[in-house]
Amino acid sequence: EIGSDGVPVCPIGRKMIGWGKCPGRQRVKWRCPAKVGKWECPHPCSPSEYGRTFYTSTSDNPRLFPRVRRDSKEWKQRYALRTGVERCIKRQKVDYKLEASKGRSSRHWNIRVYLIAMCQHADAWLEEARKANLPSLDEWFASQLAA
Repeated sequence: EIGSDGVPVCPIGRKMIGWGKCPGRQRVKWRCPAKVGKWECPHPCSPSEYGRTFYTSTSDNPRLFPRVRRDSKEWKQRYALRTGVERCIKRQKVDYKLEASKGRSSRHWNIRVYLIAMCQHADAWLEEARKANLPSLDEWFASQLAA
């Protein structure tokens, strides 16, 4: 039996313990919680000293068994990058109206994407300047003209 979080469940209803990856076969190994935790199981599922072993493979179901475990530090880092990329793409498509463009050629699309990227970069500069309490562009221009 497999739980909703992709972790196998032993016959007595406890989650099995992740025991690392098998890099050669691209799968994850899971072991009996009783044998790993060194406690006596009321209904042992395997007569072996090592305990019951279960393998999950990403190729079987990539959504249920991803290559990186969901509760790991690497997962959190990747997910943070993913959400950042999604926000960037949303800004290009919705805020800068990239999809509303009437251009048909790849040259037109490339130029438009480059211009949008420059605008996003300028927006980031302005936001950083605002956070650092630097003068606004209007104030800066006024000080330059006064000098």
